[in-house]
Amino acid sequence: MPGMTLGFLVVSLVAGLPGSAPVAGCPGNGQRLLGLASRPLSLPEMVAELQRGCLALDEVRFRPGQDTIESLSPAHFAEVARALGLAQGAYRVAVPPERVPGFQPDTLQARRRGARLRDELVHYGASPSRLLEDPGWPASPAFAAPGTAVPMLIRVPDP
Repeated sequence: MPGMTLGFLVVSLVAGLPGSAPVAGCPGNGQRLLGLASRPLSLPEMVAELQRGCLALDEVRFRPGQDTIESLSPAHFAEVARALGLAQGAYRVAVPPERVPGFQPDTLQARRRGARLRDELVHYGASPSRLLEDPGWPASPAFAAPGTAVPMLIRVPDP
């Protein structure tokens, strides 16, 4: 489509999936204000976000250039896995590909990170049949600057 950027098209594709929340509708837990960290979401709040269609995992960070997860406690993984068990439907793990200006987005790294996060959540009790891997391009979320990708759990439409 003339005049549309590729990032806008990706957001439009994801937002247009029935039963899934638009990427813009998954802004994070809303508990951060001007870069100040505050309390993580409670279990009922996580379930409510999942039921709305998208839960941003703001606390999950990856080592730069790797799929290794850092800065998340095992208790928080268990809490997210428990929220997935209480929410209805199936969800996919989506990690926005990071893009350095002048280069293509690193979709392979994003998929590896999504697979690693899914494996961790399954390890802590999430159902592997209800927690799906991201199908990748073109349904991946919009691009992120290096070090800013926030993983999301996005509800999959019912068949």
